[in-house]
Amino acid sequence: MKNKSYSSFFRLLPLLTIILLGANEIAAQQVVSGVYVGGHIRRNRPSTISTLRNSGFTYVILFNVHVESDGTLTTDGETIVKNGEYVFTKTQPYYQQDVANLKTAPTSIQRVEICIGGWGNTSYENIKKLVNSSGTASNSILYKNFKALKDALPEIDAVNNDDEHCYDAETASKFHIMMHRLGYKTTLAPYTNKSFWTSLCSKIHASRPWAVDRVMVQCYDGGAYNNPSDWNFSECKTRHAGRTNYQTEMNKSIAQMETWYKNKAAIGGFVWVYNDETWNLNQWASAMNRTFQCMTVAQEDVVINCYSEYNYGGYCVGLPAGEFTQADLALYGIAANDISSVELAKEGYKIRMFRSVNCTGTSYSCMRSIARMTTSYNNAIRSITIIPDEETGIRDIAAPEPSLYPKEGAINIQHARGELISIFNAAGHMVYSAKAEQNDETISLQSLPSGIYIIHAGNKTAKVKR
Repeated sequence: MKNKSYSSFFRLLPLLTIILLGANEIAAQQVVSGVYVGGHIRRNRPSTISTLRNSGFTYVILFNVHVESDGTLTTDGETIVKNGEYVFTKTQPYYQQDVANLKTAPTSIQRVEICIGGWGNTSYENIKKLVNSSGTASNSILYKNFKALKDALPEIDAVNNDDEHCYDAETASKFHIMMHRLGYKTTLAPYTNKSFWTSLCSKIHASRPWAVDRVMVQCYDGGAYNNPSDWNFSECKTRHAGRTNYQTEMNKSIAQMETWYKNKAAIGGFVWVYNDETWNLNQWASAMNRTFQCMTVAQEDVVINCYSEYNYGGYCVGLPAGEFTQADLALYGIAANDISSVELAKEGYKIRMFRSVNCTGTSYSCMRSIARMTTSYNNAIRSITIIPDEETGIRDIAAPEPSLYPKEGAINIQHARGELISIFNAAGHMVYSAKAEQNDETISLQSLPSGIYIIHAGNKTAKVKR
């Protein structure tokens, strides 16, 4: 196993920030790029799972789960749950693991949703009848079936409402309130009938505040002329706007998303639909993440600037120190095979650029700016490591892992020799970085301002109050 001592924490920074600042607020900021996923995800597994994990999209919406008239849950004619029992393993034995893998590092995906509805789909008519006849209590078939789904697939975070026919706010709100009791958030995907969606959002919020955590305005097909800024919901301020991968060329859709973002009409976007391999998910996702500023770096923390063209031209993205897989780079807005020049913003760091997705194999190293990448690496870089130049990148795999023992205003680190110890404040800025010379290191934080600090050594992290 290669050394992760200088790198693992950087991929954990978003999660550590969630700890410090609150999961709901940060998740809303970082989950900015989504893609609907059709049955192709199952038909062409496992390559589709790998494609999605490395794509850069921060959330996926599985299209779709159909609610039959008796409450049975199906998709593409296959039964998922029936009579309160998950039975999808009979036809899709790998599905549970595949869904779990979507959110397993290294991956860009932070959230998974199921979609109920769509054009021609009768799910909400069936839900209406079932709610009116049997209710949504724990003994109802709707509750039993969706509980079985949640138990089998706990990685599913939300249900996406794409009702395009029934439009009954009374029963739909009861359904989504039930879903929230089961642990599912709700996202809304309107394109017409604004009064219905306003009423639905209000009814859900009255019983379950913040159960609806995103409105996803369809700006394609029947909603092609929608302006997302016209879809205001006082109970939910997080608004995304969607395009299709077949509607127009990618650059035009990204330009439209940039306009929406600049005009504060949308803080994120989504695309319909990943159902074949004829389009490049990574190109779309990285461009969307760049547009909606999924991951940004304070200027003082930028170590290198990456450019998509020779001579520091094209789009530019700054990176801090750390390890960046293809999925990580896409979160910052750098597409795979897109780097043509790099500019060193800080001295004392070594940059290694790989053609692999996960920082393995042969690499090109540099400690200076490069206006023109070599032929073999130009438009061929898919992952990067940025480390202090004294870091060897080599670790005895038999050596014990460091252990961190937080104290009031200090941190004690055992088995520290040779490890890069880094300390970050609550804003994510590095305030200390040094290679440990002793096996037993104690670092005082008394010289730092009062607050919460994150300490990283090897693959371990700890939170300390000063």
